[in-house]
Amino acid sequence: MEKRKVFHRRSLIRAVSFAAAVMVALSAAAISGYAAARKNRNAMEYSYQRALSELNEYVSNITVALDKGKYAATPKQLQSLSGKLWRETGSAKSALSQLPVAGEEMAATYKFLSQLGSFCVTLSNRVADGGSITEEEAALFRQLSQYAEEVSDRLALMESQVENGSLELGEVQAAMQTTGDAPAERISGLDEGFREMEEGFEDYPTLIYDGPFSDHVLQQRSKLLDGMEEMGMEPALALAEKLTGVSGLRYAGETGGNLPCHRFETDGFTVSMTKAGGALDYFLNSREIGEATLTPGQAQSLAVKALSRYLEGEFKPSYYSINGGVLTANFAAVQDDVTLYPDLVKVGVAMDTGDIVSYDGRGYLMNHTVRSLPAPSLSREQARETVSPLLSVTGEGLAVVPGDGLSEKLCYEFACTGEEGENVLVYIDVQTGMEEQILILLEDEGGTLVI
Repeated sequence: MEKRKVFHRRSLIRAVSFAAAVMVALSAAAISGYAAARKNRNAMEYSYQRALSELNEYVSNITVALDKGKYAATPKQLQSLSGKLWRETGSAKSALSQLPVAGEEMAATYKFLSQLGSFCVTLSNRVADGGSITEEEAALFRQLSQYAEEVSDRLALMESQVENGSLELGEVQAAMQTTGDAPAERISGLDEGFREMEEGFEDYPTLIYDGPFSDHVLQQRSKLLDGMEEMGMEPALALAEKLTGVSGLRYAGETGGNLPCHRFETDGFTVSMTKAGGALDYFLNSREIGEATLTPGQAQSLAVKALSRYLEGEFKPSYYSINGGVLTANFAAVQDDVTLYPDLVKVGVAMDTGDIVSYDGRGYLMNHTVRSLPAPSLSREQARETVSPLLSVTGEGLAVVPGDGLSEKLCYEFACTGEEGENVLVYIDVQTGMEEQILILLEDEGGTLVI
C-alpha cells in the first residue's frame, strides 16, 4: 500500500511538472508571437507614418511653389516652378497611394494632384512662347494655391495627431485586415482627416489645359548604377553588415521599381542594398531617442565623419533639420568646386548618443555621374545683374541644379537677403542668364528648411 502511495505521489508530481512545462512553453510561444506581431505592427506603423510625412512634405512644397511668384523675374522662372510642381505632385500621389485609404475615396485629391502640375506647365510654356496668362487663369492660379494650403494644413494636423499618439495609422490597417472594415472609433482621425480634405474639393474648378500629365520624371533609372553587375543576396547581406556595423541581419525581401534592392532587418533596424552595384540605398534604426546631449554642430560633425564610411568623393554640407531628437544633415556632391545639388545624401544623427540612425543615398545613386560642365558664357557680374532688385547678394558660387523634366543646368548660385530679411538662393543659368531656381531658407532652432 505504501509503495502505491509513493508511486501515486511521483506520478502526480510528474503530471504537475509536465503541465507546468507546457504552460511555460505556451507562455513563451505567446510572448514570442506577441513580440513578433508587435514588431510587425511597429514596422507597418512606421511605413504609414513615413508615407504621411512625405505626403505632407510634398504638398507643403507645392504650396510654397504656388506662392513663390513674387521673386520670379522672368518667364523662365515660372517654367522652372511649374516643373517643380510637376515633380512634387507626382511624388505626392505616390505617397498617398501608400496610406491605408481606398483610392476611390480619394478621387478628388488624386485629380487635384494629377492636374495641377500639368496645368501650370502649360501656362508657363505659353508665356515662354510670347503668350500671356488671362485674368481668369490668374484667379484660378490663386484658387489652386488656396486649395493646396488647405490640404497642407489638414495633413499637418494629421501628422501632429500621429506624433502625439492620438492617431495610429497601423491600427486602421490591422482592423481592416481582420474585419474587412475598420470600426469607426479606430479610423475616426484618419477617416475624418481625409474626408474633410476630400470634401474641400467640392467646389474645385475644372482645369482646361492642353498638356498631358506624365510621370516620366519618376521613371528615370540610376545614372550611377545603370549597367553595373548585379549583386546577390548573400554578398549584399555581408556588405550591409560591414557598412552599418549591425550584425545578425535577416533577409526581408526585395523591392522593385527603378532602383531594385535587397532588404535586410533585425530588431528595429532596416537596411536596403541595391542589386546593381551593391550600393547602400538607405538604412533606419527606429529605436527610441532620448534627451539631446549634443549640439547641432557636434551632430553635424558626426554626420560628416559617417558619410566618409558610406561614400567616396567630395561633399558639401547643405542644410539640416532636427525632428524627434534626430538631426538630419544634407550633403551635395562636389565636382571641380561646383556643387551638384541633384546628388543629395542624407545622414541622420541621434542627438542623445551621436549614433547614426538613418541614411538615405537615393538622390546620389539616382543622379550622380561625372558631368561635362560647359564654360560659362556670362560673367558672374553679368549674371548678378539679372537678380531681382528686391534681393541683396551676399555670396556666390557655381552649382548644378535640376532643370525641366530630367535636365540639369549649370548656374551661378547667389546667396541673397530678401525684403523681410529672409535668406534666398537664386540660380542664374551660366549660358542664358535666365533664372533657373529660387530657394528660400527658413532658419530656426530646428534647423534650416529649404523651400
